[in-house]
Amino acid sequence: MLKGLLTDIDGTLTDEKRSLSTAAIEAIRILHNAGIEVVLSSGNTSCLLKGLCRLIGTGGTFIGENGGVFRIGYEGELQLAGNRKVALDALKKVSEYYSAKGIRLELYSQGERYTDVAFANTVPVEEVRSLLSGWPVTVLDTNFAIHVHSSGIDKGNASKQVAKQLGISMDEFIAIGDSENDIGMIRGAGTGCCVANASKDLKEISDYCARAQYGEGFVEIVKIYFPHIFER
Repeated sequence: MLKGLLTDIDGTLTDEKRSLSTAAIEAIRILHNAGIEVVLSSGNTSCLLKGLCRLIGTGGTFIGENGGVFRIGYEGELQLAGNRKVALDALKKVSEYYSAKGIRLELYSQGERYTDVAFANTVPVEEVRSLLSGWPVTVLDTNFAIHVHSSGIDKGNASKQVAKQLGISMDEFIAIGDSENDIGMIRGAGTGCCVANASKDLKEISDYCARAQYGEGFVEIVKIYFPHIFER
């Protein structure tokens, strides 16, 4: 029986313009009120996720920076993983490379990040990966930004730590996402699903892929896997 939900935000609960789906928010509140542990899992900063937990209406547990940070409940302390210095050194190399070509990277929330760096995906992600080949970092393209963090960090590893501290088996979690940064989370959960706008790689490993895109796809999935809650 499923007891928890791990969900990505951008592209899963939002549309391509990052507007939250009101139907998805309503579904999350129904799940939370029914006793399902809802965990927001995102590449976003902890500052943003703290606010979203309150505004959406969850128990306060979240995973941020693609697994680099997480918190258990509203009163829990922020827990960190990874070495941001490595990410900052990598960012310096990438910035210098593009600066020499007359291109300035658009950085995201630089002062609010603890374990990674993120910038607009206005440069080719494969070129960034090539530049950092041999470095102990992972480069992720979330379709909304390019993230660089130290190797070993991902949503899947963070999900396992969160599940352990919540006292819920990973087999009792369903995970929903849309892009490559969700792969570890989808693989690690007992049930892994994706919305219709998901990347090809994610679709190939998901147990179920929604017919609908974005927030509508999220609602489609939770209604299928939590029928006892939505058929009341």
